[in-house]
Amino acid sequence: MREYRYQEIQEITKSGIVFQDGFAFLFKECRKEWCAKYRIKSDQSCCVAKRNIEAKPPYFLFYTKEKVKVLFDTKGILDRKRNEKDFLDLQFILTKFGYSSYDLT
Repeated sequence: MREYRYQEIQEITKSGIVFQDGFAFLFKECRKEWCAKYRIKSDQSCCVAKRNIEAKPPYFLFYTKEKVKVLFDTKGILDRKRNEKDFLDLQFILTKFGYSSYDLT
């Protein structure tokens, strides 16, 4: 499993996520892997990840072939608020692009 901090995301597009080190994945691949894992027809789900805002630290776990965990672990003044805002921003972006994530909280 790969792990990245939210701050390491270089770009989020309609197609997927690109990280600062050049690694990227496609939401289509995540959806395909999610459906295969849970034996769902691909036209019956838009889910690409699991998420947990109450975990320490909060995270999204994307279902690529090699799972990718995005951690929200900013440290400093108002870190909890910042991490929550970033988490909700990512959730909103996925929804805007037509994808969903499974809530583990």
